[in-house]
Amino acid sequence: MIDLRQTLEYAKYMSSLGWVGEKVGNNYCYIKNFPIIGSFIKFQRPDKLGDKEIEEIKRLGKKYRAFQIVVEPKYTEHYTLLTEHGFRQSRNPYLPSKTIHIDLTKSENQLLKEMHYKTRYNIRKFNHQSLTINHSKDINLFADFWQECAIKQRFMYLSQKKEITELYKALKKNADLIFTLHSNELVAGILLLHADKTSYYMYAASNQEGKRLFAPTICAWEAIKMSKKRGLKIFDFEGIYDERFPLKNWEGFTRFKKSFGGSEIEYPGAFSKFRVPL
Repeated sequence: MIDLRQTLEYAKYMSSLGWVGEKVGNNYCYIKNFPIIGSFIKFQRPDKLGDKEIEEIKRLGKKYRAFQIVVEPKYTEHYTLLTEHGFRQSRNPYLPSKTIHIDLTKSENQLLKEMHYKTRYNIRKFNHQSLTINHSKDINLFADFWQECAIKQRFMYLSQKKEITELYKALKKNADLIFTLHSNELVAGILLLHADKTSYYMYAASNQEGKRLFAPTICAWEAIKMSKKRGLKIFDFEGIYDERFPLKNWEGFTRFKKSFGGSEIEYPGAFSKFRVPL
């Protein structure tokens, strides 16, 4: 399946943030130019990666005077290929190196059975709570809400509002915005993106009131059901804690995501090559 990062819509999103997209075979390679010092290049989750593609990336490195090239492959067998071309494993991936996939071809009843019993209980309790689900198009409200929650939880201080709004605009036909409301107030939300046969749990947020009412659980279940209705095959939770590249603040939401069942998927991580940009 084609990864989200390798779609035309995502390339348009990257362009809105100042990245140049160059095709390497049928895949996109993204270049960020910096005055005087050169450029940074990243090639993420390509469908095909071989000697030909690596040589093409190196050519782009010369063309754009890159000081660093990063490749994030799909498959572990690419480790040897990349190291033979002078790439070294990075300590921190740019994309999540581990995630959870939910098989959307299963029935809703089967998906519920495979969840942690507490998660299943909270979903079934939903009809007895004062929560409502709203399918919205107000991306600015969501971006503000996400940023506010991130700051309060000490998760993210730099603004992500532009990234969120531009991503939604670029993938609008393949995006869903799901809100959970309590007394008409937004308490949880998800920006869901779709590419090929996969649905991505890309941005999610909840305030303290929402967590108290288990609104993130209700919101995530709605996202899974909506993805099924779209005819998609996989629901990708887009990142969980990885012992190989530990990020302490990922442990909390990893427990939440694992409670929905599914299969853990591992990627090799990121591989970097530094060069003198002359």
